[in-house]
Amino acid sequence: MMSFNTVHTLTGCLLHIEASADLVGWGRPPLLLLVQDRPAPTAPRGTRRQMRAVHLPLNDTRMGRYRAGLADLLPDLTTALDINQAAARPTLAACVDIGLITDLLADPTPGLRLLAWAVCYEDVLVESDDLHEIRRVDAVDADRRGYRITRLRGEPHPVVRVDDHVDHDAAATRSALARLVQTTSSPGRITPTAS
Repeated sequence: MMSFNTVHTLTGCLLHIEASADLVGWGRPPLLLLVQDRPAPTAPRGTRRQMRAVHLPLNDTRMGRYRAGLADLLPDLTTALDINQAAARPTLAACVDIGLITDLLADPTPGLRLLAWAVCYEDVLVESDDLHEIRRVDAVDADRRGYRITRLRGEPHPVVRVDDHVDHDAAATRSALARLVQTTSSPGRITPTAS
């Protein structure tokens, strides 16, 4: 179970990711993120942890092969990372570096744990027959808590929503992220790639 401080720090990390995307501007490809933490090396045993969010670049050109974008890519990634499943479509390998992900998940650092998977992407919001550009950061943590940070284009501040459970979430990306978290947080499921 994640502590309140960890949830608060993770929310701050996701807000920072959205703010960085806002500084870069609109029209950027989606971003996949793996968030982990480990005991801080300088802190007394078990008292503080360091969080890292690793940006895993997605090949935007190749992403076009997935008709539903992230909603199709994330289940393929989950299948590729589940050692009990057959290899995913070759399209996945062209979109994201699976070897890098397996190496990060199999990192032998003592106390390293998976905190969350997240995606940052742009979308279109249809509201009262009007179209609005919107940036979303969707995440699911190891406790199956859902996070959604949204910012309409031109808005000065994002909106943050944290849900205790994503089991019945209608958002395709968050339900796919929940399956990815479940698959990659099981002990012994990920082995590093051969170098």
